[in-house]
Amino acid sequence: MNKRSERVSKLIKIEITNMLLFGEIKDPRVKDAKITNVEVAPDLSKAKIFFSLDEQNSSDDAINGFKRAKGFIRSRLAEVLYMKKIPNLFFIYDHSLEDLNKIEEIIKKIHNE
Repeated sequence: MNKRSERVSKLIKIEITNMLLFGEIKDPRVKDAKITNVEVAPDLSKAKIFFSLDEQNSSDDAINGFKRAKGFIRSRLAEVLYMKKIPNLFFIYDHSLEDLNKIEEIIKKIHNE
């Protein structure tokens, strides 16, 4: 990633996090989502938005919720980022928190034995 795509990644992460935090994205399937990372292509044509969820929520439902809200999110990003062209957004479920929880459970189990 170059400096410009890194800067745009950070801004997109902040803005989508704020949209979720302040309830601007109304779809209930994404209300508990947390944006963990954003990777913008060097040519700024696409952005991968990684998110995590509470354990009880379905990642497939959340992905569908984000897809449904994609137009709204892109229009809000256009208002805030002042870019000629907003990257195409791809939402990806981030399994790293799940994996971390599994590792912690294993360590606790080993420690208790």
